[in-house]
Amino acid sequence: MSVPHIVLVDDEEDLREPVAAFLSDGEMEVSEAGGGRELDAVMAKRPVQLVVLDVSMPEEDGFSIARRLRARPEPIGIIMLTAQQGVADRVAALELGADDYVMKPFAPQELRARIRAVLRRIADQTQPSATLPATAPTAKAGEYAQEFWIPTGRGQVRVPIDAIEWIEAAKDYALLHTAERSHMLRVTMAALERDLDPQTMVRVHRSAFVRPSAVQAVNQVGRNITLVLTSGASVRVGPQHAGDVRERLGR
Repeated sequence: MSVPHIVLVDDEEDLREPVAAFLSDGEMEVSEAGGGRELDAVMAKRPVQLVVLDVSMPEEDGFSIARRLRARPEPIGIIMLTAQQGVADRVAALELGADDYVMKPFAPQELRARIRAVLRRIADQTQPSATLPATAPTAKAGEYAQEFWIPTGRGQVRVPIDAIEWIEAAKDYALLHTAERSHMLRVTMAALERDLDPQTMVRVHRSAFVRPSAVQAVNQVGRNITLVLTSGASVRVGPQHAGDVRERLGR
C-alpha cells in the first residue's frame, strides 16, 4: 500500500515546520506550503490525499482554498486549522466540505489522529463495495434515537448516537462532536430535544446536549458548572439545567 501524501498549508513557518516533521513518521509523506499558490505547485507534481489548511492566511484564506479543492473531481481530505474559539469558523469549514477542523493551539498527536481518521473514512468510502444512500431519511418523531445520517460531498455518513460525545448549537445547524471528528447537520435544538432519547443524550444548556457516559468530571466554581468529557472538551451547564444534570449524573 502506498504511503499517503499530506500537505500542511500554513503561512507561519515556525509552526508548519515542526508539525510537518512530527507527522513525517513513515506512515505518511508530508509536504509543506506557505499558501495557496505553493499548494497548487505541490499538487501539480504529484497526487495529494489530504490537505491541512490554516484558516487565516494573507494571500488566500483557507476557506477559499477549501472551496477550490472541493471543486476538483478527485476525492481529497481537508482538515482546517482555526484559532477562533467561536463556532463561526467551524461551521464555515464544515459547510465548505471540510472533513474536520482542529483548534489552535493543538497537540501534534491530535492532528495526526484526526488525519488518520479522515484517511480511513476516505478509503472506506471509495471502496467498490461501499454504498451510501443518496438522500438522508426524512426526519420524524424518534428518528435520532439511534443514529444520524449526515450529508457530505461523498454521500451520506451514518453516525451512531453512542459515538457522539456532545452536540453544540450553531445558528441553524448542530455540530455533532465525536472522538474522531465533528459533523454538521441542519437541525434545531428544539427538534433534537423532541427526538433524542433523554436517557442517551442529556440537555445541559440551551445550546448543548451531552452523552452521560462521556462525562469524566464535573467541575464547579461558584455557580458555574462545566462537564469535562472523554475527549477533553469542556461543556458549560446552563443554570436552568444544573439541577437535572446533577441528578442525572449522580454527582
